[in-house]
Amino acid sequence: MTLFKHLSGAALTTTLFVAPALAEDNNPLSFDLGGGSSLTFYGYIKASFISDYDYDLGDTTFGLKNIGLPGGPTAGSFTDAHLNETRLGADLRFGDVLVKYEGDFFGTNDINFRTRHAIIAWQGLMVGQYWTNFMSVENLGKTVDFQGPAGVPFARLPQIRYTHEFAGDWKVSASVEEDKSNDNDVHYTLAARKGFDNGMVRLAGLYRDTDISGTKVQGWGLSLGGWINAWEGGRLSGIVTTGEGISDILAFALGGTALSTGGDEVGVTAFSLGVQQEVGEKWTLAATTGWTNLDTAAGTDTKKLTTLHLSAFYDVTDSVQLSAEYFTGTRKQGDGTSFDADRAMMAATFTF
Repeated sequence: MTLFKHLSGAALTTTLFVAPALAEDNNPLSFDLGGGSSLTFYGYIKASFISDYDYDLGDTTFGLKNIGLPGGPTAGSFTDAHLNETRLGADLRFGDVLVKYEGDFFGTNDINFRTRHAIIAWQGLMVGQYWTNFMSVENLGKTVDFQGPAGVPFARLPQIRYTHEFAGDWKVSASVEEDKSNDNDVHYTLAARKGFDNGMVRLAGLYRDTDISGTKVQGWGLSLGGWINAWEGGRLSGIVTTGEGISDILAFALGGTALSTGGDEVGVTAFSLGVQQEVGEKWTLAATTGWTNLDTAAGTDTKKLTTLHLSAFYDVTDSVQLSAEYFTGTRKQGDGTSFDADRAMMAATFTF
């Protein structure tokens, strides 16, 4: 049973979403279909080149959550190259109705095309799969690695959402979403965003009451984040999250005993901080750190994840970008044992 089998027709009228902005008028892949309708194709091709020095983390650094565990990443030095992050999307518009579809190649067997976003949006109402309303991509630091930092809410989920805009650059949004770890159930979110001339701040909350692999989980979360253009060419972004029984909805998706232990939901505290600086017209330098800490963990269960990305981006043209990054991450267990993983990565991206 999916999310939409839980929702009555009446529920559709209480959901919220503000559609993404139109593509630039001069986009050669944007076509006027007449009658106020348009079709725009977009995406990018990204070639990634990876060197792992401690463990084979895979195509992204997601493997950090399993290092040191049976069946986890193999220890040693490894190299890899892939095009899996390559992204394809299309926006179809009929007046103020948007139909969006977007996917990449991180599907099964690490090569198949998978759906990222698939939505229909109209006047603040959105139905489909999209980022959870508990998170905001605006607060994410700039990284080359597709996975990104620890310490941030991060999930794409089927949902019904409604967003309402108020005077003073305020937006309030609420959603009913398919539960992250139980597609037979739903969870609920509410968020408020305030925009400023040089930044924004956003507060979001989440509540769930579900059964995950036979374990009752009644979880809640609060997240506060934002960004600010703090100086010439410089931006700070960050987010702080706290709650109980929600670690699977954060980046790296810790589940099992990270959600509930002995019938009690496990508390989690997480944060991420990013800073980026434009250097001239071509270069952008960035540093992004993340930290997720569980209140309780025993034995080999994960107690803490920390990440650091040091990144550089060079815009060859408006469409071509070269990038490089050094990553280091640590997984600490309940018994105090820690495992470290280091990675160097380069990428070339063509955007259309």
